[in-house]
Amino acid sequence: MKQLLLIIIFLTSVSKVYSAELAPEEDYQNLEGIWIRNDQDSKGGPLRVEQEIKQKISTLKVYDRNGQLIHSHQAKFQLQRMTDVNVFTYYDLEVLEGPNKGKKLKTPQSFVYRVRDGQFIQAEGLLRNDKRPLRTLIWWKKKSPEPPQDV
Repeated sequence: MKQLLLIIIFLTSVSKVYSAELAPEEDYQNLEGIWIRNDQDSKGGPLRVEQEIKQKISTLKVYDRNGQLIHSHQAKFQLQRMTDVNVFTYYDLEVLEGPNKGKKLKTPQSFVYRVRDGQFIQAEGLLRNDKRPLRTLIWWKKKSPEPPQDV
């Protein structure tokens, strides 16, 4: 009986080492703000993508070469910490603007991420059950304008 109890305690402690834990509030604060990256449309035309993250909601907007909003969606998200990586999981995605306006995706989607030196690095297709192809996106933090200095 003691051996069985010891095995259960050991397995419980090992599973905690490799399981994801909810991230602390400071992880959410590090992500808050507006993040920007460049992309291309299906014809190779330039796109500007902005993602605003605040209050555990991500709002993504895509602009064409003329600065016209062509797509927007928002989703709730949760952050987790694993032993060596951080995981960003978004869910309850709703398309707000664009051809698929009104479409909703309830299924959670996760990716590995890192925030460092004004960069938000997003790596998709790495997690065990992720069927998406490997893709890495680098977002740059948009700096708030400095208030004018009185001379």
